[in-house]
Amino acid sequence: MDSALRSTICGAGIGAGLMFLFDPARGARRRSMVRDRVVRAAHKTRDAYDATRRDFGNRLSGAAAEVRSQLSGDGADDWTIGERVRAKLGRVSSHPRAITVIVENGCVRLTGDALASEVDAIVSGVENVRGVCSVDSRLTTHAAGTRVPSLQGSSRRPGWWSAWLSDGWSPTAIAITATGAAAVFAVGLSRARA
Repeated sequence: MDSALRSTICGAGIGAGLMFLFDPARGARRRSMVRDRVVRAAHKTRDAYDATRRDFGNRLSGAAAEVRSQLSGDGADDWTIGERVRAKLGRVSSHPRAITVIVENGCVRLTGDALASEVDAIVSGVENVRGVCSVDSRLTTHAAGTRVPSLQGSSRRPGWWSAWLSDGWSPTAIAITATGAAAVFAVGLSRARA
């Protein structure tokens, strides 16, 4: 496209936009709608920035607390270890309430019902919980939960990708994803021009 045609098209577009906004009959309403949308976008941008800043700060303080707890000795009692195990079960089991956790001197015994496809993830996840010395799995495994009352109902594990993708993303995850996508787009665009 030569520069004269490009200038003509740009001029026509600017002229049409000015006619749209400064029309004597409806221009004032259109200008107020544009102003309202700009103000709303500014407010949403500010709110998103504040939420992202808070989320990122909370994640940093959580990571710092995790590092501090890893460096210091773990003198947790059995109740605390049991609560950590129950929290982990919520991430690795689709029916965490079907599992009973018993902790004695840091040794964890798991009883109850679990799907056979999840048992390895459950045991591995519990073994990685801070303060756990050993895991004794006495879980009753089932191929499907259709005939087991404690395994009835649909439940998604929070750690699974499908649940993570379908649920709402944190503001920090959105910001990182948007920045990464913009960077990939910019690199692709610069390479396409070269």
